[in-house]
Amino acid sequence: MQQRDELSEAEWDFRPLTQRKPSVSQSQEFHAAIRYEYARESDAIRKLAGEFADLSEDELEASETLTFPRRGHLRMFTAFSFWNCVFWPKFFPRVPWLLIPHEERSKRVASYVAAHPPRAYLEINERDDFEKWELPRERGRVRVGTTENLFVSINWAAANNEEIIAAFAKWVRASRPSDLPEPRGDASRRNVSAAYLTRLAVMRLLHRYRFWDARKLALDRSLKMPPRQSNALRMRKEVATDLRELFLADLFKLAGEFLIPPDELPRSWSTVAEQKRQSRRR
Repeated sequence: MQQRDELSEAEWDFRPLTQRKPSVSQSQEFHAAIRYEYARESDAIRKLAGEFADLSEDELEASETLTFPRRGHLRMFTAFSFWNCVFWPKFFPRVPWLLIPHEERSKRVASYVAAHPPRAYLEINERDDFEKWELPRERGRVRVGTTENLFVSINWAAANNEEIIAAFAKWVRASRPSDLPEPRGDASRRNVSAAYLTRLAVMRLLHRYRFWDARKLALDRSLKMPPRQSNALRMRKEVATDLRELFLADLFKLAGEFLIPPDELPRSWSTVAEQKRQSRRR
């Protein structure tokens, strides 16, 4: 494998981020790393981050609405997952996530979690300020967005905890709204999320190495590299779609604001063969 520049393992070997049974903090870092690494592939997001490179971290943390000097307001950006990792000129976009000191990464992830706590699956509603339309009437059901408010009667003296849990589980299975299909479980969600990094790794390897060289390098590190070049190229195309989905590009478009141009391709998009063809045309 003769290449002028070797690709740093931190750019494509993401195994240190994947654990079979991750802790809460490991899971949070994993999702932060996905967004950080994908953002590094976007010229548009790099440009946005560069416009704020001179602001202090305190100023960024305090900004509910970001006003770009050449772009105007971008009101929804602080609702992004790990936006504060993108506006991080000390590291972004030059330094791969895995080469950022662990303590620095942990602080960034913690600051996001503090501002955007995870939604609870189940809350006991002990508020006294419900609106009438938020509560179910007799034999009725009421949803506010994707959340349903219930009146529940539990006869604690009639059953033990396991029997009560089983009864509630039976009701949940029978009563899930038809327009809200059951999401993936934790393990399945991890597999789906890990596929983002696998596709990104494949694309970056193809950008630097010929297919069979890239495949050998990947297999040496136990990376799931497709056995056929056509499949690897399809994964590369999926990265372009992933990028828009991860950063809610279509949602910004609906809001009348601009984030990622519809024709933008990842920075590592072109393969070695494509780069050679482009060089010959010049």
